[in-house]
This record gives sequence, C-alpha cells and structure tokens, in this order.
Amino acid sequence: MSKKILIFIFMAFSLTNCGFVPIYSEKNVTDFEITSLKIEGDSKINNILKNKLRKYFDNNGKKKYKISIETYYEKISAAKDLTGNTTNVNLKISVDLKYLKINVEDSMQEKTITFSKSQIIKKNQNNYEQSNYEKILINNMSELLTDKIILHLARSE
Repeated sequence: MSKKILIFIFMAFSLTNCGFVPIYSEKNVTDFEITSLKIEGDSKINNILKNKLRKYFDNNGKKKYKISIETYYEKISAAKDLTGNTTNVNLKISVDLKYLKINVEDSMQEKTITFSKSQIIKKNQNNYEQSNYEKILINNMSELLTDKIILHLARSE
C-alpha cells in the first residue's frame, strides 16, 4: 500500500514540473479563426466537419485561415470467403485540407495536408444492423479527423 502512495506522489510531482500540457487544452485550440470554408465530397462527413468547425468562425483568433476541404469515403471489400462473398469490409475516410494563412505578410503559400482514417469491420448478415454500425463508425472517424484538423491548424506556424 505504501509503495502505491509513493508512486502516486512521485508521478504527481513529476508531471506538474515537466511542462505537461493536455493536447486539447483551450489555449492551444482557440487561437485561430476560419474566415472562409469550402467543403466538397461526401455530404455526411461534410456536415460533421461543418458542425465541429462552426465555433472557429468569427472568434477573433490570432491566426486567420482560408480553408478548402475535400472528403472521400470508400467502402472496400477486405476479405472474402471461399464462395466469393465479402466477410470483412474496410471503411476509409480521407480528408484533403488546403489552407492559407491570411495574416502572414512574408509568404502567401497555400499548404496541403491529408488526413485519413480506416477501420476494418466484419460484415454482418443483418443489413439494417450493418448500416447502423457503419453510420456510427463514419461519425466517429469523421469527428477524429476533425479533431486532427483543428489540432493541426492550432499548431501550424
């Protein structure tokens, strides 16, 4: 019992003195503003991206960006059984982010970065359950990709 307490105390002191900052802390995320946003591609993914990026419009951030996003969604057969029926499916979402930092006088170069997320799932015989499960996965992967976009824009120089 005393070893656990000592380890806890040691970890508490070491984490408070090493400059540890959570990745998604508010001061890292809210210092940018999106002045214009253009999104093309899959409409379900685009709606999720728009809703999560909406709070970065008109927030008077230090960095200002013009953003263009193109989303892609693929559903590919990952494995088949002996009869040729699909048993596993690979769901893949890719996001091409093109952004231009507005308030930089020295270079007005557009930068491009691609984020992608994929998940292999077992195909269910019940099409309704399969469809619902895929929708949940698409939502989760889209939110993860949006978080990556936000983090990248917050940290870019």
